[in-house]
Amino acid sequence: MQRVLLSLICIIAATTTLSAQKIVAHRGHHSAEGAAQNAISSLVAADEASIEVVEFDVVMTADNHLVVAHGPNHPADNKMRIGDTTLDTLRTTPLPNGETLPTLDEYLDVAMRYPNIHMLVEIKIWGNEDVEACFNAIEDAIAERGLSERTTYISFSRKICDLAAEHGAMYLAGDLSPKRVAKRGYKGISYPTVILRLHPAWIRRAHNLGLEVSIWTVNNRKDAEWAIRHNVDYITTDNPALISECIANK
Repeated sequence: MQRVLLSLICIIAATTTLSAQKIVAHRGHHSAEGAAQNAISSLVAADEASIEVVEFDVVMTADNHLVVAHGPNHPADNKMRIGDTTLDTLRTTPLPNGETLPTLDEYLDVAMRYPNIHMLVEIKIWGNEDVEACFNAIEDAIAERGLSERTTYISFSRKICDLAAEHGAMYLAGDLSPKRVAKRGYKGISYPTVILRLHPAWIRRAHNLGLEVSIWTVNNRKDAEWAIRHNVDYITTDNPALISECIANK
């Protein structure tokens, strides 16, 4: 009887671990009808689809306003570089779905309405921005709205991750081993599919060090099934429906 109970406990524990995998809507759920990448509509669409994690990017304009956009250029006008353009000028060109380029404040005000969504905030540095001032402004905007516990910072920049470490940071570049990431005090790794396929043992090592593991950007079934089998914590995708189907069928 004890062996049977132990087996059942192990099965339940394994199932619980697998079910903890979360879908990350890359630049929001922009594949939803009427949405656009990094637009407020993509945030709302993620909540409507019961997606638990939304990734979005933050860039600073020429007049020091923080906007939600991938950058370095305006998503609807490649000739308009965000870091060299004022907010007012940027907003004269609509996003592909007709929305206005959102400021970080506007985006966060909407995020406050959706308490079930966790945010992965990628801080983009495309030019000569004051990195520390940029991070502090973003962190202040998030903290003022009581969203800090629902936020994880992600970046290719070690300097930004160092600044964000105490708030929860995940490193994107893929050139640090889990051991080195842990030594820097980061929350986890968020590495591209090609890197984690090259170093699959890093997933287990990261977990053994208490780190979280995210993989990006997974848009096909083969990579999705690989990520699920290897028990990554977060699967970042432009196609949440596909990943949801793969998780349901695992």
